[in-house]
Amino acid sequence: MLGRLVAKNLSESLGVSVIVENRTGAGGTIGTDHVAKSAPDGLTLLLGATGPVSVGKALYPKLPYDPAKDLTPIALISRVPFVVVAHPDQPFKNIADIVAAAKAKPNSITYGSAGNGTPQHIIGEMFKQATNTELTHVPYRGSAPATIDLLGNQVAIMFDNPGPLVQHIKTGRLKALAQTGPTRSAAFPDVPTMSEAGLKGFVATPWYGIMGPANMPPAIAEKLNKEINASLGKPDVIAKLAEAGLTTSLMSLREMRTFLDGESIKWGDAARRSNASLD
Repeated sequence: MLGRLVAKNLSESLGVSVIVENRTGAGGTIGTDHVAKSAPDGLTLLLGATGPVSVGKALYPKLPYDPAKDLTPIALISRVPFVVVAHPDQPFKNIADIVAAAKAKPNSITYGSAGNGTPQHIIGEMFKQATNTELTHVPYRGSAPATIDLLGNQVAIMFDNPGPLVQHIKTGRLKALAQTGPTRSAAFPDVPTMSEAGLKGFVATPWYGIMGPANMPPAIAEKLNKEINASLGKPDVIAKLAEAGLTTSLMSLREMRTFLDGESIKWGDAARRSNASLD
């Protein structure tokens, strides 16, 4: 959704065709590697995300790119508080219920993710560390198939981006137990934060932004930054993001670089503490 939204507005403002190409797999590192190895002419861009950029190097010993050296930060789109969701048939009414069940029977609760090394996976690992519990991780090739199995009660819970889940929560097909932001989201005003649910200080807000290959000429990066930031300020774009429980996070090129440096430390540390390592 975010990729299509940015593409539509760039196409309109620049007067060129902007094509969204999905390159899934390996927690987003396949698509990220493709962009990292592309020409830095501004014609190939990446919908960058926490997993392949801020987490990847800590999880993949053989990661074929260096996020800090092989990518050019261009614009931040949003920081996204995730939601903890469960199938309605699961007995959990709140986070305390999950913790109690996991302690009573370790690894009996399954949680789906968009793949190894994705924020969905790492937040699950952070949850395990914070609660001293054991859950069984079930990785999928993206959030969509994981959500399908959650809706079918094939996995018990997920820690996921609220965007694709909003309608399922509103219609009662899924129940939201908590959210991982520092404050409650306007999209889910009745859903407590993790701190309110008993996990004091538990905050995890994955990010999404636009990036390009390394060595992109500053003038091109600056132009794209201004165009994308301008589009994110449009009322219709703000409304579209709000429907998915998202808000914009406008940053300059320098601010985004500083932000990403901090995110790599935060998420990399969390990944290393999880002892996960992927080939």
